[in-house]
Amino acid sequence: MFERRAYMLDVSRDRVPTLETLEWLVDVLAMLGFNELQLYVEHTFAYSGHEEAWRESSAFTAEDMQWLNHICHMKGIELVGNMNCFGHMERWLAHERYREMAECPDGAPSPFGEGNMEPTCLAPTAENARFGVSLAREMAKAIPHPRIHIGGDEPFELGDGVSSDLVAERGRQSVYVEHLNRIIEPLVADGHDVMFWADQFRRDRSLLDKIPAAVTPVVWNYEAPSDQSWGSFLPANLLDRLGLPDDAHLGFESHARLFIEAERSFWVAPGTGTWNTLIGRNRNAAGNIMDAAEVGRAHQAPGFLLTDWGDNGHFQPLPVSLPSMVRAGAAATRRPVPDHPEVGEQIDEILGCQVGIGALIDRLGDIGESLGLISINGSPIFYALCATAFRSFGELDQGSVTRGLGVLAEADERFSEPIGGARGAVVAEEMRSACRLAELGLRRLAAEHELDVQAPTPDEVAEAADAQRAAWLLSSRPGGLDDSISKLIL
Repeated sequence: MFERRAYMLDVSRDRVPTLETLEWLVDVLAMLGFNELQLYVEHTFAYSGHEEAWRESSAFTAEDMQWLNHICHMKGIELVGNMNCFGHMERWLAHERYREMAECPDGAPSPFGEGNMEPTCLAPTAENARFGVSLAREMAKAIPHPRIHIGGDEPFELGDGVSSDLVAERGRQSVYVEHLNRIIEPLVADGHDVMFWADQFRRDRSLLDKIPAAVTPVVWNYEAPSDQSWGSFLPANLLDRLGLPDDAHLGFESHARLFIEAERSFWVAPGTGTWNTLIGRNRNAAGNIMDAAEVGRAHQAPGFLLTDWGDNGHFQPLPVSLPSMVRAGAAATRRPVPDHPEVGEQIDEILGCQVGIGALIDRLGDIGESLGLISINGSPIFYALCATAFRSFGELDQGSVTRGLGVLAEADERFSEPIGGARGAVVAEEMRSACRLAELGLRRLAAEHELDVQAPTPDEVAEAADAQRAAWLLSSRPGGLDDSISKLIL
């Protein structure tokens, strides 16, 4: 059993859950054997003096966090602060007040495809480090836990702007570590156990010696082990910029290799596999979760962190994550990981709903992975419907499309009526909305591959967007909703 069994929910990619939803989530985590909750924050915490950054986001206040901390404590769950203060700062840098803090204030070439992207990364300066530390200290005051997660992942533009000369002289990774330490060291001096994402430590073992021994690296990977190299369908420049090892497709053993070789303690962080999907991709998530648990146990990792991201608008509602949460709770507590029937039964118990609803939610998460296409970090169904730089590879299978549309039709019928349970009405409307979007995505995907399926009309997508708005507001705050809906391709 892992000492720390944590679940992390992204509350920064548009969807900010209501307090009622968070209270329900805490109950679910306690039922499944988790003992820690982290809410990933970029701009959705009401930092004092920075109203411009969070004003339109329905941000959590310090009082909200204190209330949630109390709810967690009553259920045997620890609440830990999780934030970012280096990369993934685009919501801050979109405002004129913060723009000059960026590595590339005017944007930079996107590593994901053609064209430029808006600035996402802070320049590695002493002033920006002090800014990051101030945000972390305010978060730590609201969530008084000894540990705090400062992020630090994916500084995409680093070396392309303000720090270009420094990177040319010292190397990109050395500049990265130096700036990360500017943030870590004051917080360690404050008495915090600092956590950070370890994706920049996949290639150069010498960099590990520059990170204080007191901090906790979190090794993340969201793909199940595979025999197909990612380099066969992802551009080399993207793999380089992400700092991925050549054998990243093999799973956590390759992503954590440098920490293993250095005998350095680390956490493992698999994913629910729900983001960029609408309805999940549960086969991949199951393999990813089991791989993380096996590698973590083999190397005495003290912590297991299941991540639930919201990339590209956080369209998926929380019930879509339940199959992965059930599997991860079992893996983290070293119980047998349940198969499809048992997962469904556990979801039925969690929801207190009609028998078979949990199994249906689990089955929905298999549709996108049964189509004959390869997708990284999401589902081809989602990529067909939403504006994103990712795409799928391979040949679409007509029979799988037909079967997938059949399951979605079944779901539309089941979720059009009450499913039972205290939260049944909310879950039904959320799931019906997600399934309607997934149907339109699958139809568009099939039409693009010239299969005998009618493509969705703009009116159909607009109607589904209206249903998504209504379902969203049952469990989430309004801030971010317009931005999320804007990502749909009519």
